[in-house]
Amino acid sequence: MEKFMFVQHPKFGKMPFRLYEYQRKLVRHLHDNRFSIGMLARQAGKTQCAAGFLLWYAMFKRDQTILIASKGQAHAIEIMDRIRFAYEECPDWLKAGCTMYNRHSIAFDNGSRIISQATTEKTGRGYSISLLYLDELAFTRPNVQQALWASIFPTLSTGGACIITSTPNGDTDLFANLWRGSVSGTNEFKPFVALWNEHPERDESWKQ
Repeated sequence: MEKFMFVQHPKFGKMPFRLYEYQRKLVRHLHDNRFSIGMLARQAGKTQCAAGFLLWYAMFKRDQTILIASKGQAHAIEIMDRIRFAYEECPDWLKAGCTMYNRHSIAFDNGSRIISQATTEKTGRGYSISLLYLDELAFTRPNVQQALWASIFPTLSTGGACIITSTPNGDTDLFANLWRGSVSGTNEFKPFVALWNEHPERDESWKQ
């Protein structure tokens, strides 16, 4: 990711993705755990890290179906925009060949594909999911969270993997419950946390 991935910075434009130390730890955590749940501060780069990891996963693992579910249609498209930009900026010798390429999905000639959808009660139905990424789960309506999880988790129990990243938003929703379970060891998720002050450009004045 640090050698070949480019991102679009809102101030500086196109630039190489130079990960902060907590972001390197996050990427390792995604790689090493089948079920990963991350609670991170706002604007910590969690979605960008996940986008890079998902692109790598699809290009270097055969016959994988990766589903991205985000809090809304616009945000789901934004994540795919990041993935597409990173893919387009990769050197040609590194890229997997594309067989489908649009705003909501990318399919590669190794049989793997990435699909993005807004989080609803029906998200993911009809797919055999290899890897599910739930972005900002805490900001999805609680009733939708529960319906989605009841519908999609059985497909993961047969061998699929799951990544959840979110900023916390309350104490009784699905994200909060899964987080507590990961900390106490009562579910399969492994927790990762990054606080606002782990970002090297943030200090007490930034906090204020």
